[in-house]
Amino acid sequence: MRSLNSRSFLWQWRSIYASSNPSQVGDRWEVDGVSWTRDRHSYWSGRYSVQLEVHWLEHGHGDRPDWKLMVVTERWWGPARDTGIRDTTWCKLVRGRADRVWDWLRKQEGQGPRPADEKRGVMAQRQ
Repeated sequence: MRSLNSRSFLWQWRSIYASSNPSQVGDRWEVDGVSWTRDRHSYWSGRYSVQLEVHWLEHGHGDRPDWKLMVVTERWWGPARDTGIRDTTWCKLVRGRADRVWDWLRKQEGQGPRPADEKRGVMAQRQ
């Protein structure tokens, strides 16, 4: 079983994110039985700036979901805010089994167009 922090998984995750929330204005939505919530945090200063997006994906309802996944995207800038210094995405399976997350992800393949401007090489960082 491949890691949920693999480039392949994170690429597919970003593709589903982009197609399910195309304008990226929604903070809560649902994709094929998965409740998806996004929180955005930002800090700007003269020395550096950072933006975090924390995504919670939860499959199943009630007190004991089948699986729960947290995906975090970090974007960092130095004093020149037009130049990024780091862009990292990582995830953590909070509850459930990775094979069930992969099953859901595979089911989503082919259910929507991938954005043409999305880059293939997602950088992943293990925590």
